[in-house]
Amino acid sequence: MGDSPKFGSFRVEELHVRPGLTPKTDERMIDLMKKALRGVVPVYFASIPLALCVPFDVDYRPDLDPVGAAAIAQVAAYARKGNWRVLVMIVYPRGRWFVVSDDYIKLFAALSGQPEYVPCWVLGKPEGDLLQQVQGPIALETVSRILGLG
Repeated sequence: MGDSPKFGSFRVEELHVRPGLTPKTDERMIDLMKKALRGVVPVYFASIPLALCVPFDVDYRPDLDPVGAAAIAQVAAYARKGNWRVLVMIVYPRGRWFVVSDDYIKLFAALSGQPEYVPCWVLGKPEGDLLQQVQGPIALETVSRILGLG
């Protein structure tokens, strides 16, 4: 995404190429993304309580790397200025939880500011009485852009 914040010469989504800043691969997320692109899995938008967003790789700590920590701080600063779009994450439901599999910098930035709700694209139908602003399913022709592929 061209509108994402930069730290030095890196965009936030490029930080995972740095040694030590590569989380475990989530095969479930990859499968859901492929199915969403084919229209097999619907994609929704929802405001999800931050407390229900859980990382896939619980051992991944970008906040312990200087570049990761700076990126987290920068994303958090953008969000505090009212640019909530920098916090939009792609998640998938697992029971009552929503798994964050790739947007760790955004998740850590949200955790640093503790907003009650975060905006999310959800791969699969989101359910739960705590969700707000549930919209969708999103039109198939928009899914590739949402997933950062178009």
